[in-house]
Amino acid sequence: MNERTRRAVLGAGIPAAVAALGLGPYLAYRSDLPDRVASHYSIVGGADGSMTTGQFLIFVGTLMVLGWVMCAAIALIRRPFQPMVAPTVSFVGAFFVALASGILATTAVGQRGLDRWQDASLPLWVLIFWIAGSLIVGSAAARIASSLPASSDAGAGATPPALDLAPGERAFWTATLSARWPLLLGPVVLLVALGLTQVVEPWFALVLVVPGIATTTFSRIRVTADRSGLQVRYGFLGWPGTSVPRRRIATAQAITVHPTEWGGWGYRGNLTLMNRAAVVLRAGPGIRLDLHDGKVFVVTIDDPDTPARLLNAEASRLGAAESV
Repeated sequence: MNERTRRAVLGAGIPAAVAALGLGPYLAYRSDLPDRVASHYSIVGGADGSMTTGQFLIFVGTLMVLGWVMCAAIALIRRPFQPMVAPTVSFVGAFFVALASGILATTAVGQRGLDRWQDASLPLWVLIFWIAGSLIVGSAAARIASSLPASSDAGAGATPPALDLAPGERAFWTATLSARWPLLLGPVVLLVALGLTQVVEPWFALVLVVPGIATTTFSRIRVTADRSGLQVRYGFLGWPGTSVPRRRIATAQAITVHPTEWGGWGYRGNLTLMNRAAVVLRAGPGIRLDLHDGKVFVVTIDDPDTPARLLNAEASRLGAAESV
């Protein structure tokens, strides 16, 4: 697809197709719906909240229009965005459209013919399918948006000279970086989640457990560069981790990382969907890897010049070996 086609698919094609999937069943069955429709369900799938038809349409319509506007804005604006902006906004926008479409479809199909909204139910498998489908749609939009022009050279500078390694000589570099704010924030979030279990349904409080654990995990990283490539290990246990093999690395360089240019703090982006990713614990020095397939990976770390030179040396070695 050329750029014009990608913009058309992102700004109109995906939102229109997804919206139609929800509007079709709703328009077909709207006359068979109860006066009030179930809008909230308990953990076991039973309806425990409702809206009038008008309120329901306003809610779903607002969500769908908001998502469509987000996708259309990325498609229509011609100036390059900062690295993570277009994929992130497109993901959220397409996700909103798919979510609203799913609400329309499940409400129409699940509640047609009911006399009372209290008789409605939402099976767990339907909810999982609906959310998973919305994530897939959002990912597709992010993938398309990642191929649009972007200020991909944010923070890029000159590639440092390769480390001078003798034939057969191996080098190894490793460093750790810690950030106080996620180390403090993570336990606070977990404590709030624990407190909420006393006043709300436990499953709702568990929603906070995942970000609490993730925030604590990203309070510390260990970065290693050697002949195998670059590895990033998270948390005090070193798990999970991210590896960029040497064969994928074209060049490495030391840069100054500005969190706003990479979408904020934490693990930002995705190499598969957005063609770029960054591990950002703070503003300041970092290492940038430009990969052979045009993707970019960035990590904040002290003394990034040394691992950049080491990786450039190993990349040169690999290139020389493959040319023989």
